[in-house]
Amino acid sequence: MRNYLKSLKKVIVIFALGAVISACEKYTEGVSEFDPTQPVNASLGQVINSGEVAYIGFMEGELARIAGMWTSQFTGVDRQYVALNNYTSTAPDYDNAWSNIYAGVLKALRIAQEKALVVNNKRALALAQILEAHAMVTTASVFGDIPYSQANDLVDFPNPAFDKQLDVYNAALVLLNTAQANIAGAAAGTSYEGDFFYSGAASNDAIWKAVANTTKAKIYLHLGQYQNAIDAANLGLTDPSMDLVAPHGDIYLSNFNIYYSFMVYDRPGYLAATDAFAPRLIDPSSTETYNRNNAKTDESDRYNYSYITDENYASGYEPNYYSEYDWGAPDGYFGTNTGWAIIAYRENQLILAEATLRVVGFNAALDVLNDYRAYLNDGGYLNPAYYSGAGSYLAYTATDFANGGIENADNIAPADALYREIIEEKYVSLLGTIEVFNDMRRKGFGSFAGKQNWAVLGITPNTGTEIPQRFIISQAEINSNTSAPNPTPGLFEKTEVFK
Repeated sequence: MRNYLKSLKKVIVIFALGAVISACEKYTEGVSEFDPTQPVNASLGQVINSGEVAYIGFMEGELARIAGMWTSQFTGVDRQYVALNNYTSTAPDYDNAWSNIYAGVLKALRIAQEKALVVNNKRALALAQILEAHAMVTTASVFGDIPYSQANDLVDFPNPAFDKQLDVYNAALVLLNTAQANIAGAAAGTSYEGDFFYSGAASNDAIWKAVANTTKAKIYLHLGQYQNAIDAANLGLTDPSMDLVAPHGDIYLSNFNIYYSFMVYDRPGYLAATDAFAPRLIDPSSTETYNRNNAKTDESDRYNYSYITDENYASGYEPNYYSEYDWGAPDGYFGTNTGWAIIAYRENQLILAEATLRVVGFNAALDVLNDYRAYLNDGGYLNPAYYSGAGSYLAYTATDFANGGIENADNIAPADALYREIIEEKYVSLLGTIEVFNDMRRKGFGSFAGKQNWAVLGITPNTGTEIPQRFIISQAEINSNTSAPNPTPGLFEKTEVFK
């Protein structure tokens, strides 16, 4: 059915384009088809807008899909996605994403910063700095050492050095602090020009400061600086209405949810969840021993929002790509119009819960987790059409994590059982994001300290005995940059931060 819809929509688009071209032809007679009018400049707002679009493509695109397959949230079931699912991956697989990061995201954001400085718009400057910090620390988190301090300066650095992963993390923290200082010192009458995540109004100062703090909390969590993570998260996105969300709509090749576009229009049948761990973790009908449903947790609504059983995959699952646009059904987690949370309250609060457990202790961390469960109990981030009402996420007590409790059937230390629950909740709450891949490679807590979190949750690797530890440096970068490491690190070579 979805193949038919995909073909029909493309035919409509082709006919529509043909009509437009035919209608406009008389206006272009005598004009060179080779486009001699290359644009040489753009406004500050246009450049920021361009950078944000590229940033969304990075955070919601190909790398997120690969991360989801490697953390058993999805299953690659056709063509090259079968190979990727089985950890068969080579440097050319990352050329497009690498190009977007450097030629799309970083280049646009750096130009925006230059333009903002010229007109003394410290708000626009801060916005570009915050997005740069988040984008580049995310790049370093999954690739390891990357070009950064010398990147995008071909005149002075035609072969930019690869900065150490840890140096990129520290540089991002400095940049975030600088951005927050710029917001504090912004002149009256300036705005976040070109921003479409929020309005461009100066009244969004508090929101952008919070976005910066949640980004800092994530960095500190990766670095194992847990008190700093607590401090940053307490100043971060403490209200879900503040989430930085990529807006989506129902225009193909324009504003579709990127997952939806890929699964239904661009590459139908490539990505499913047939053998994945995540849907079985939350499916109320699953008989797996690791299933999350218990006397205080009913994942029915979240499962229905996140996954479906499609007629093409009767033996397994698919991500819920249903939408009003094509299916006449409420938009699921991967639906056409579903906004994509990039930096969000749910991540902030679960960072706070874990860091609080590590620094303060069990009771304080349980309180933070229960606050988040109360948010889920009120509908959380679900499309309201999938919310059946309160009662699915009741508050946990210490007894639930004691030996034999509903969250500790294997009789481990109560604090360890709470840690596992926090990591499991984050794994589900951040479904389909690159950050899940980072989370699964971090080391655990207590009796889990020697394990990465994928092993803490009990995820079985798709093949072999461990999940990949990084993405591979782009082949285009290897070919063009003499500073690229030789040999390049392989998939299973741990990065400095996640050793």
